[in-house]
Amino acid sequence: MDFSLSEERKMLQETVGRFFENNYKDIKKRGEYLKMTDGFSREFWKESSNLGVINGLVSPAFGGLGSSGEDICIIFELIGKSLCIEPFLSSGLLSSTILSSLKNPKTDLINQIIEGKLLMSFAHMEMNNRYEDHFVETKAKLEKETWKLNGSKSFVINGDSADKVIISARIEGKVNDKKGIGLFLVDNNNINNRPYNTIDGYRSTEMSFENINGELLCKDNQAVECIIKTNSAGALALSAEAVGIMQVCFDLTLDYLKTRKQFGKSIGSFQSIQHRMVDMMLEIEQVRSAVMLASSTFVLAWSYLQFNNISGWDNLFLVLFAVSNIVLFGGVYWSKFAHMFYKPGAAIQKNLAEADGSRDNLPPPADAPEQFGLGIKREEPKHY
Repeated sequence: MDFSLSEERKMLQETVGRFFENNYKDIKKRGEYLKMTDGFSREFWKESSNLGVINGLVSPAFGGLGSSGEDICIIFELIGKSLCIEPFLSSGLLSSTILSSLKNPKTDLINQIIEGKLLMSFAHMEMNNRYEDHFVETKAKLEKETWKLNGSKSFVINGDSADKVIISARIEGKVNDKKGIGLFLVDNNNINNRPYNTIDGYRSTEMSFENINGELLCKDNQAVECIIKTNSAGALALSAEAVGIMQVCFDLTLDYLKTRKQFGKSIGSFQSIQHRMVDMMLEIEQVRSAVMLASSTFVLAWSYLQFNNISGWDNLFLVLFAVSNIVLFGGVYWSKFAHMFYKPGAAIQKNLAEADGSRDNLPPPADAPEQFGLGIKREEPKHY
């Protein structure tokens, strides 16, 4: 079976990779971008639009050039390699995924995102939410044919720089009911934003709002389906981004082993070092294979089930996708930067929970794994 990229996707990979490398080859430039008002460079974002990078995250049916699992993986692996901080995840992928999944897609907004004229964010995570797709405490009430939203969201990527925000809110039912959820389009001018920086450099926001107007995009089953699809696409994107980061770490380490000398030889010639590098390479390939599996099998399965209106399979899909991500992160050393996607969530969750006195509701810390990577067991240090 041939897993190589098509000529079109090779061209996409080379063009976008060269573009990111030219703009992020100096790590100091990334620091300059982080200090900007929005936490990223709007000029670079506009250049990305002109080059067609954002197009690769949107379906051709809505003016884009890609949006398949393979396109998402190509672009976000390159984002990981460059540690790019522009809102490709929040605006380019998550928001456009929701807008294109509606029964009446918001084509005008999608086109504005592609052209780099509109920034959007998806606000779903809440203080007491443990990553459940259907857990929503924010309330929405219809008053004189106008929807009014009240509540808060604790973790909104690039939320303070967004022009518009898609907010999940509960129309009826209990906080963890699968039915009774709606997705609303809201102008960010009416939202109280408290921005903060995450460990990996991304800008996130805590949002609060009271009696703000919102446009209902969808509700009930369609809203939950949009949330599941969007979160799944985001998980795939972050997984691919982790692959890019791991590959850069491996390449930098390999270059160092070739140049660093000890006892008159490059340390890369020592057999014990070679064994460790081989283990790293094998694990990266395992991770890349898991991402390829997620980009093809799972994304296609979700699309097939939703296209044929087969209900009741969402939970199975999420379980399979979660297994893929466990395979991705579970066997990777912490030193390979995969923790960049775990530490921000853990740190932010703890800080926010401690701030409002609900620290006791946090899950207990996980026990240290007994094994690392390819059967390397955790053992006490030996003294010879």
